[in-house]
Amino acid sequence: MGIIIKFILRNIREKKFRTFLIIFSITLSTGLFFASSAISGTLEEMYVNRMRKHFGSAELLIHANEKSPSRYLTSAGAEAHRQDLEYIITAVEGGGYYRPNRDESVQVDLKGFDWEDLQRMNPVELAHSFNPEEFKGKKTIISAVTAEKYKLDLGSAMEIEMGEQKHRFLVAAIAAPTGPFQEDGRSTTVYMPKDTLSALQNSRGRSSIIFIKLKDPHQLKQISEKLSEVYRRYTVREPVTIEEIKQYTSRITTPFMLMTTMVLFMSVFIIYTSFKVITMERLPIIGTFRSIGATQKITDGVLLMESAVYGVLGGLLGCGLGIGVLWVMTYLMSENPWTGVRSAAQIQFNPGQLMIAFLMALILSMISAMVPIIKTSKIPVKDVVLNKVEIQPKKKSKKLYIGLLFLSLAVLLPGMVPREAAVIVGSMCMLLSAAAVTLLIPYMTIGFVKVFEWVYLYIFGNEGVLAAKNLRDNKSIINNITLLSIGISSLLMINTISHSVVKELVSFYREATFDVWMWTSRGDRNLDRLLMTVEGVEEVYGILGVQNVELADSKNKINLLHGVDKNRYSNYWNVGLTREILGELDQDRNILLTHTLKQKFNANKGDLLMLETKRGKKAYRVIGFFNSLRWNGNYALVSERFLKSDMISRYYDDIYIKTSIDPEKVQNNIKKKFERRQPWVMTIAQMEQNEHKSNDQLFIILNGFSIMAMVIGIFGILNNFIISFIERKRSLAVFRSIGMSKKQIIKMIFIEALTGGLIGGIVGVFAGVLMISIVPYVMRAMDTPIPMHYSLTLFLYALLAGMTITIIASISPALKSSKLNIVEAIKYE
Repeated sequence: MGIIIKFILRNIREKKFRTFLIIFSITLSTGLFFASSAISGTLEEMYVNRMRKHFGSAELLIHANEKSPSRYLTSAGAEAHRQDLEYIITAVEGGGYYRPNRDESVQVDLKGFDWEDLQRMNPVELAHSFNPEEFKGKKTIISAVTAEKYKLDLGSAMEIEMGEQKHRFLVAAIAAPTGPFQEDGRSTTVYMPKDTLSALQNSRGRSSIIFIKLKDPHQLKQISEKLSEVYRRYTVREPVTIEEIKQYTSRITTPFMLMTTMVLFMSVFIIYTSFKVITMERLPIIGTFRSIGATQKITDGVLLMESAVYGVLGGLLGCGLGIGVLWVMTYLMSENPWTGVRSAAQIQFNPGQLMIAFLMALILSMISAMVPIIKTSKIPVKDVVLNKVEIQPKKKSKKLYIGLLFLSLAVLLPGMVPREAAVIVGSMCMLLSAAAVTLLIPYMTIGFVKVFEWVYLYIFGNEGVLAAKNLRDNKSIINNITLLSIGISSLLMINTISHSVVKELVSFYREATFDVWMWTSRGDRNLDRLLMTVEGVEEVYGILGVQNVELADSKNKINLLHGVDKNRYSNYWNVGLTREILGELDQDRNILLTHTLKQKFNANKGDLLMLETKRGKKAYRVIGFFNSLRWNGNYALVSERFLKSDMISRYYDDIYIKTSIDPEKVQNNIKKKFERRQPWVMTIAQMEQNEHKSNDQLFIILNGFSIMAMVIGIFGILNNFIISFIERKRSLAVFRSIGMSKKQIIKMIFIEALTGGLIGGIVGVFAGVLMISIVPYVMRAMDTPIPMHYSLTLFLYALLAGMTITIIASISPALKSSKLNIVEAIKYE
């Protein structure tokens, strides 16, 4: 046993490139698997941390809504459940304006807390020593960013305007930009004593919000229901729901897992092909060991042990790589492209995730090696010892039929399954398509070779015909074609999705036929008149809207419902709706849905949708459909007058502005004129640019994944060319002995590589198109309906890349063939 293990270890050391290739592929697969599985936790933490600025460790919030009798409330109802609660913290919230100079007015969010309560719920990290007992009266705590921006220091005066009165406050403390003072690039938060803000707002000791944390988080639903009964006319809710978190993370994590799956598939293929060569190389020695008493189980166990060594080494290195990849992913995604502010995000993972990734590496290596090992073990000892091993030609029809079955399933299944199962089934179908291509490539190659034999006769002469014929049963080159096709298809899929997203974003913003997008609280027709007085404003259209409109007796909802003016909407949005169809909205309670909602609701023209409105359930008839990416396609239109009536909607959801001068100048003019309102104003060009930044974050990482998959494939191709050269030493020498020159041999090898690359590129494009056709079903299930746009240039680059990679990889074998010793090579077995 010791002799066998020493022999295996010596072979691992001697075959350095093969060892490197196997460990490298396992390392990359493990690293990407770990990063993809752990990124969801990091993203969840990033999202929740951004939101914790507002609620700290609280698990329930109670506050007023539009049906509440007052904007203030007391904690008496919550006190009845004190025995189940860790804390009940009351606070007062408000708003005001701070004017650092004559020309600037800054809107500030005012938060009134008792110091002990704030530290318990959302600890403040102060930049200096501070006596909490001095936090009384008209004193404030501001962030270090605010202090630096407006040149404030301890003891500086801040004049804050609240309502019609101005109040002078002293800066009592300056906090680090963490916890409640996290920077989001938009708001400026000022904390002051609760009693002070309560007195200034004349709330008579009552609060505007209550923060609650439970002793037992498992009682959250039960306590929430009890408090909802007590505070019937107020809102009792979780700060962040699990559904919100899942919706935020799934759109990012799903593409990563899809790419990781493709990398795993390539790694399995590389390990499998490598172990086929390993087992064939070891046959004579294994026969010797078997003849002197080693059992089949021992020899099989030792080979499996070798695969386990690769798995352990690759798993350990992969876990280290995965932590690095996770850090890079977190860093790239921590910046908010709309504000330019980078969140203080930390990578989140646990030992269990590392252990799962390590076990995956071990299982990946052992299972991939198991099939060649089992096949080798079935060869009789006598045949192995006497070197009478003959590889029987297999009946390939079974593989052909399985490949066609997989191909059919990959094409048909995505369109047949329900929306809820589309992500899982779509992912499986991508794997099936890769498996189908792997099984069908030998048959495709035979078909291509027949064509190339005829073409090459006229282009390259006899060497070309010979090169084409050599591809038929050359397993190494067929393996190269497989690796190339999977790698190219992955790159094509990611780049096509990226190209499609960019094209759709451009299309979406080009549908907007106005220049400036604006929002402000309590926008109405009076605001329209004021906006028309701003220099450069040519036209203004304020649109009424309601978010998250529920369908009665259903879990479905419309994320954004706009009430449109039939005469004006088409002047601002070119979404293919005529004034005639918009006019029908005014005739009755009619509704226009996007095609995304049509599929989601399974709606047809003439169907009735029962909407939950503020005046009860109202039936709206579907009169048509249109295309829009607004709110990821979860968007609908009704008449302005019915929205006003049913939703009791008074204020604009958005304001669209056409300009007669540079939109950015108009943007600045609006901000200056309405500085007291602190409006959100952005030009269409700026919004498009920010959307591109947001998507670039995701696609940079995904392209990195696909490039890593291609790198694995390139190393595998290089390895296969070397194996092919070793296997063909004798046949190459025979060619030389019957008159072929060195130049002709090199020419033949390069033509083989060129042909293999061309076939790999063509099959890769085919596989890429197949995978891309599955993507819309997956994206639709993720509420991101993006139609795919194919780029001819991208496909041509894929073909060129396939040929370039194989030609470069064939340089080393071609040079070695030119230095071949004919006599020694003919003797080679």
